[in-house]
Amino acid sequence: MQIAFLVGGLGTRLGDLTARTPKPLLPVGETPFIEILMSWAATAGMTDILLLAGHMGDQLSARYDGARMGDATIRVAIENQPAGTGGALLAAEDLLTEHFVLANGDSLFHVDLAAFVAPPLNNNLLGRLALRRLEDTGRSGVVDLQGERITGFRHRGLPGEPGLINGGLYLLRKELLQPIRGDFGLPCSLEQDLFPVLARDRFLSGRLLDGFFLDIGIPEDYARAQTSLPAQSTLHLRKAQC
Repeated sequence: MQIAFLVGGLGTRLGDLTARTPKPLLPVGETPFIEILMSWAATAGMTDILLLAGHMGDQLSARYDGARMGDATIRVAIENQPAGTGGALLAAEDLLTEHFVLANGDSLFHVDLAAFVAPPLNNNLLGRLALRRLEDTGRSGVVDLQGERITGFRHRGLPGEPGLINGGLYLLRKELLQPIRGDFGLPCSLEQDLFPVLARDRFLSGRLLDGFFLDIGIPEDYARAQTSLPAQSTLHLRKAQC
């Protein structure tokens, strides 16, 4: 199965750390963070890894395009102009399979990925979101869930209010690109633009998962990652033969 990682962000919140290095290549311990993510995916049985790159994408392409990790082949797609997360998918449309996993490239939601993608999406669904429970959603976007269907998204919860939030991990049907190509246009954010409309029309499901979560998007969290990431071995990266 295919997994795509969103790795095209500017990483401006990390300041000088990302002045010359794309955020996914920042090391956690001695390993670039994206290699930790790819190893997790390959270990779970993903055989097609697609890196959706943009800013400083040439560094990612030089290091990973055509390489292998475990049984997975890695490809890098670089969008010419930043156009949001929806735009990154649209730019790589020809490389996407009909069903694929999408994950943020600056966070790790360490769950059982093989279990998350099973069973396949029903014909009346365009996506399944991995959800996390947070005890205080006062500073986080909230996902409203009825049964297994997502009914809406809220910009913020109430201070001290527990709730469900987006885990940055999705099982998607390629068909959801159609409204990006049509009514929405570019730039388009999956999280801010597309998902709320799909939820309104009941095309999204959600699954509450329990797993270690790590985000390296701000300096404090990146520093925390150096000591809080569970000990694990990463699969060996095998470079493409010239």
